[in-house]
Amino acid sequence: MSARPTRAVPVGYAEVADFHVAVARRAQPELASGPLLVGGDPAKRGRVVGLTSDLRSLGIEEGMGVAEALVRAPSARWVRTDMQRAREMSGHLRAAVRREIGAVETSGLSAFYFRAPGEVAEARGLAEQLVALVDAETGLALRVGIAPARFAASLVAEDVGARGVAVLTPEAFEDFLLALAVERLPAVGPKTTTRLLELGVKNVAGLRELGLERLELLLGSAGRSLWLLAGGEDPKPLRVRRHPTTLSREEKLVGGELAAAALEAVIARLSTRLETALRRDGLWAGRIALRLTSADARSLTRSRSLWPPATSAADIAAAARVLLERAEADHGSLRRIGIVLKGLETAGAEDRQLDLF
Repeated sequence: MSARPTRAVPVGYAEVADFHVAVARRAQPELASGPLLVGGDPAKRGRVVGLTSDLRSLGIEEGMGVAEALVRAPSARWVRTDMQRAREMSGHLRAAVRREIGAVETSGLSAFYFRAPGEVAEARGLAEQLVALVDAETGLALRVGIAPARFAASLVAEDVGARGVAVLTPEAFEDFLLALAVERLPAVGPKTTTRLLELGVKNVAGLRELGLERLELLLGSAGRSLWLLAGGEDPKPLRVRRHPTTLSREEKLVGGELAAAALEAVIARLSTRLETALRRDGLWAGRIALRLTSADARSLTRSRSLWPPATSAADIAAAARVLLERAEADHGSLRRIGIVLKGLETAGAEDRQLDLF
């Protein structure tokens, strides 16, 4: 199998590494050094959502219980996850990147894929502009990788470190692939890695020697995906957009916030945050959904179209109040409330229906 054709459009991958750690350190400068864990309350079985890279050597990873992580790393400091701040920082990051390069495909709160220029110098220049822009506007460190395939772009960025730029040229792509360890390929977990190592397959060169039929026999459909990756082809296509398709904010309710007046205050706060997000991305919303979660974890959703589209906190709050009344929920049983904006369009764009006349 040959390497990916050199005519393929290069893909860029930009990411703030250890995003939750970066958010926590920006909010609390005293956390700037030393091992750090970000996650839920260890006394309530909270999970790790972010950690400094030095803790990974101890076997700590995202999703592990914070209590267990603190046992493994007793010298580490723990801070509670601040999702509100993380979402706001993510929004600033997304807006900054989109202003520079337009359409992107988001990946989580802090990573983006994009179509990169074909010329190496131009691609590197764009990546360096992104790093400088994000640093100036958010204070966050960005790393960028550019490669002939999206999965390779993320690996190239990972090899940069916490901040910087690297470009993998089409000419160097084949050698990069052949030496790539199997455990670094997307969706290859510990079990698959162990199984391949038992067969003597350590890298992509070994996968190619094993062949497609053997891989499919051993791993089923996952074997075909691995075969494509081994040839430099990404099974997942790049889908870039000029703006997000949805925006959402939610809050957990406590005992003092279950009365009607308190719920009104929660809706007002959520609406204000959503207005900020709309303004930051230059959008309006054509649809809204209210999501209510009760103490027994049951979820109730009500939605409606918005005309004219919502652009302000007042618009959003008014629509959310109507949906709350329509839901007829027992306020005393509510434990979480969320507002989701959909049908997002660039603010000021003409009504598309005018094209029909």
